[in-house]
Amino acid sequence: MIGTDLDAARTVLEDLTALRPCAGVPSDIAALCADVSQSVISETFPGALVPVIDSAGAMQIDVAAATMSDWRRLKPVLLAFAGPTLTGFDGLPESFAASDPVGARLQLAAPAVTAIMRLPGDDRARVAALRAVLRARDTLARAPELQRSAPVPTSWLLARFQDFLNVGRRDGATGILERLRSELRLDALNVKFLEVQLLAAFEDWRSIVALPEFPSLCVARRTPAITAILLEALYRTYIAGPFDNGDATGTRSSYTRDVQGFVQSMGITAPPPALGAGGWRLLGLEILDDPGRQDWRAALSDQAPDLGWIADLLPVQASIEPQQVEVAAPIDVARGALIQAGAVDSVDLLADAMAAMARLSPEELELLRETMPFRPIVQVTDNLASIAPPTSWVAWLDRTAEPAFADALEIARRGKDEWAIGASTADPVAVHTLVAALEKVQGDPLAAERTTQALPYLVAWLQRDKDFPCAALSPIYGELLTLFALGSARGATVYESSQVLVGALLAGGLDQKAYRDLIADTDEIAGDGFGVDMIYWVLELVENFMNSATPDADAREAFLHRILARIAPIIGRLTRLQRIAVTLLSRELGWELPVSPTSDVAPTDDGLASRLAGMRITIYSLTESSSRQAKAALEEISSSVTVDINADHSGSARLRALAENSDLFVMTWLSAKHAATDFIRTHRGNRPLIYSQGKGFSSMLRAIEDFLRS
Repeated sequence: MIGTDLDAARTVLEDLTALRPCAGVPSDIAALCADVSQSVISETFPGALVPVIDSAGAMQIDVAAATMSDWRRLKPVLLAFAGPTLTGFDGLPESFAASDPVGARLQLAAPAVTAIMRLPGDDRARVAALRAVLRARDTLARAPELQRSAPVPTSWLLARFQDFLNVGRRDGATGILERLRSELRLDALNVKFLEVQLLAAFEDWRSIVALPEFPSLCVARRTPAITAILLEALYRTYIAGPFDNGDATGTRSSYTRDVQGFVQSMGITAPPPALGAGGWRLLGLEILDDPGRQDWRAALSDQAPDLGWIADLLPVQASIEPQQVEVAAPIDVARGALIQAGAVDSVDLLADAMAAMARLSPEELELLRETMPFRPIVQVTDNLASIAPPTSWVAWLDRTAEPAFADALEIARRGKDEWAIGASTADPVAVHTLVAALEKVQGDPLAAERTTQALPYLVAWLQRDKDFPCAALSPIYGELLTLFALGSARGATVYESSQVLVGALLAGGLDQKAYRDLIADTDEIAGDGFGVDMIYWVLELVENFMNSATPDADAREAFLHRILARIAPIIGRLTRLQRIAVTLLSRELGWELPVSPTSDVAPTDDGLASRLAGMRITIYSLTESSSRQAKAALEEISSSVTVDINADHSGSARLRALAENSDLFVMTWLSAKHAATDFIRTHRGNRPLIYSQGKGFSSMLRAIEDFLRS
């Protein structure tokens, strides 16, 4: 099958059938051609085979493989059944001719590899060749399941989901979410929590509150991170307007009318970690309405900058004399900790409960085991063999080499939101300790594999730092990038989050040695060669290096030339938009793409020009030079496309007009201001709004092309 979407493959087959590629041949050959063409929609066939008669009457079979993996499966079988003895196929990739309508249609599916099998001119020989190709197809269909891709574990899909969120790939994260939902990998509540996390990553607060399940989410057992998101969504939707205007009466009225019921239904006993300014303000408003909430007062006393003018209205916390403090009995402390762990899905609270239980006598522990509502959570702790889960990344890394640490990725997924990040930025000793722990795991295969799979969570944890990227954390960024490189060498997925670390290291400034190490790691991640699906990832890397200061210009130039040289062999298979992006970057480096026999054939029409024709596209980015480059690339493809660029820091009449009237609106995720993004969403409505993950023009082109292809 060409691609992974059966519906899209069926559309391709219908279009090919309408072209009548084998018109005029004898009926027996026509029947064989139709049978061979069914490979386009065969879910067991790694690619597509389509016979076609050219204008001179010669017959050939156009071959297309969606991925390099498919090509590696397909090529040896075709050579074995219908190689040079029956056809002109020698196993080498070959571009389709510009005059080949079948090839033009297959190109629209963006195959990774194309080839041509030329058939003899004699009808009898053609029949033999076509039958041989059918036997090859049937052999692949009967191949054992072992030759197919292994099922992807749910934990890997969740890591990939986080990876897309780290770089603002909303389309990619949405695709993973739909897969988790359709394959029933998670229960409905956890899928909904992931949807909330996705919407929060793009600050789409109103959509969170508008979810039909929102009231249920407020009363469900949640992680602290989800609680913080729900509070922030309520604040941004109902309270931010009057609060920003300093309207105390309007703020308190909106809170009582629209928000208070939700906050009270959440049953919050302690402010969750990573609570945003909006969440703190809601807790402050609740104290104003109920001064008896002394359980929050101590936490709020340190949050005056986040509370704003609410801090001046809060009641003064009564001082507690030392003699008034009563020390609770160990069993009461354990009961309280168990209630907290049962109400909130938190790694840290579970660790606290297990620590409290460890201080009990055997009799007290047995009493808790037999008493409701403590029995279920005590059973959970028993299942963990009384080993408390880690409460920091250093502790997590120390456990990764243990075979029994089977829930390592799940704990990492939760730890990214719960474990403190602020202390690490100010303490060189903490930075050194974490770097040493990361270095240590590289010596153990199991620890290294688990850490590689958890890299998106580590990057997400670092991005929680208000000062990200922080120069003091550069050693951590560098060590994580080395792990990305080692994972790539072992064949692990090249995570998009590696771009985040490259950008952070370049922004922080590096000496010559560190810069050369960065180039070496990035070179390793990119690999010796890459397919069409990695082009935009590579182009974003190139842009990042070109737009950042360098302590070693010669090393950077050599590296960028190596990267571009690896693109040359596949330039003929790139889309027009990708080719334009490569050409623009090459010109900036003073480098001309070499012309080779396999790359000098311009790709056939990929349909982007016709889809862009007549469209009005707006690109919103504070990096105007990148916006102008993206505008030039789009206009080069279609003279009738209208591209507007905007960099207003807040709402304006022009930005509103663009949001309301554009056919497609592109927002640069990393360089957009909150006021402007909220303004755009408000006036955009349900019309298409997409996000580019980086500040460079190649990210913008990637987002537009992905949207047009979908």
